[in-house]
Amino acid sequence: MSAALENDLSRPPRLRTGITELLGIERPVVQGGMPWVGRAELASAVSTAGGLGILAALTQPTPQALAEEIARCRTSPTGRLAST
Repeated sequence: MSAALENDLSRPPRLRTGITELLGIERPVVQGGMPWVGRAELASAVSTAGGLGILAALTQPTPQALAEEIARCRTSPTGRLAST
């Protein structure tokens, strides 16, 4: 977790469940890999909020475009993502 998120007192405390422990996330929220909308912006926002953001790989037209979208996700504060 980034220091900025760690020090934000407005965030509620972490929820601990089997899913949060298994995936190493703060909130038991897993965003589905939704074609056409499961892009870097959405996946990064969900991950930044403490869930697991998922990038829809088949939305990307080429492997290079997918690599670029993954790189965009890694610039989020958490850098956490999954891909479908």
